[in-house]
Amino acid sequence: MKIGKRIGYLAALTVFLILTMGPFLWTFVLSVTPEYAMMEKSTNLLPKVTTFDNYRELLTEGTQKGSVLMMGIKNALKAVGATLLLGIPISMMSAYALSRMEFRGRRLIKNLLLITMVIPVMATIIPLFRLFVARHWLDNVFWLSMVYVSSYLPLVTWLMSNYFATIPKELEEAALIDGCGRIASFLRIIVPTSYPIILSAALIMFLNTWSQFQIPLILASSLETKPVAIVVSEFMTKDSVQYGLTAAAGMIAVIPPAVTALVFRRFLISGMMGGAVKG
Repeated sequence: MKIGKRIGYLAALTVFLILTMGPFLWTFVLSVTPEYAMMEKSTNLLPKVTTFDNYRELLTEGTQKGSVLMMGIKNALKAVGATLLLGIPISMMSAYALSRMEFRGRRLIKNLLLITMVIPVMATIIPLFRLFVARHWLDNVFWLSMVYVSSYLPLVTWLMSNYFATIPKELEEAALIDGCGRIASFLRIIVPTSYPIILSAALIMFLNTWSQFQIPLILASSLETKPVAIVVSEFMTKDSVQYGLTAAAGMIAVIPPAVTALVFRRFLISGMMGGAVKG
């Protein structure tokens, strides 16, 4: 029985790795395959000859494709930075009010947060586009980030409010007795204790903002504001498709969120263990 469970576990793990890592490995193979070799009739999965010319073209300063890709990465980083600077403080204060303060409609607001999570973005994109046109907000990173914040705020606020509710109120009461005000107790008690969920929220916002495609395609489509997700897709045109160059651009675009996820994972584990000890 134990051998059967182990075999089943290994089989499930193998399928999971193939489905998750397979596309990335195949993309990397395409990125180092010469363009002429992709059209050859062959049953070999790996190319006979590899080349890094696609990466050199994208990472060499002064090339057209490389400049466009770097601009897209910079635009995505700007949107991520603005979204985090706006979204994290707003969601923290909203979650604190919902978890710690008593007022009429508090339960209704929490329920409405759950409802707004299931509203698809395409259901609101036309009103948003008309608003952006009327207010001259198109191709503006700040207002684009405000759309992102409004999209992520319900989920992040709901997660944070549930986490804040698990923190003993006695800690805040002791701080209030010692002379701390509501804001001081929030900054000195709630925030240090809750940094695992704050990092989780930041990671959710980062990954979702970096991979956004539909919203910036409509609201920020100029070269000065379009993110890397749109830039990579534009390497494929109706006249020609540069498979190797597109694959290389995709691999480069994956590096920032992959590194961020790995770094946040390490801090999240240590943060949760520290929070458990303090609790």
